[in-house]
Amino acid sequence: MKYITSVSIWFYSEGASPAKVIQKLIDLGFTPVRGAYDFVYEHQQSDMTEQDLSGAIVEIANALHVALKGFKVWFNLDTHPAEDDPEYVPLEAIDAELAATRKEISELEREM
Repeated sequence: MKYITSVSIWFYSEGASPAKVIQKLIDLGFTPVRGAYDFVYEHQQSDMTEQDLSGAIVEIANALHVALKGFKVWFNLDTHPAEDDPEYVPLEAIDAELAATRKEISELEREM
């Protein structure tokens, strides 16, 4: 069974810029997504035991803690089977959809 770890970030106006925080999470292997969470980390191991999963969660939490230390942001983790969350959409897919929509609108405007 494959697992994902979802992360929500709460920004603080006196903290690091969202761009810096986002880049740190991307550097750690998280993917920005649309949905209930802001980022998703897809665990590569498909046959994780409870012990493997527990270790991975601690490792991810520690990595986030170190990477975001001093940034004055809050984060929340949720790890669950990937099939339990088919709704998250990577931002690359959203960007591609928006680009296609903009192109269609531009073509329609030229026809008018």
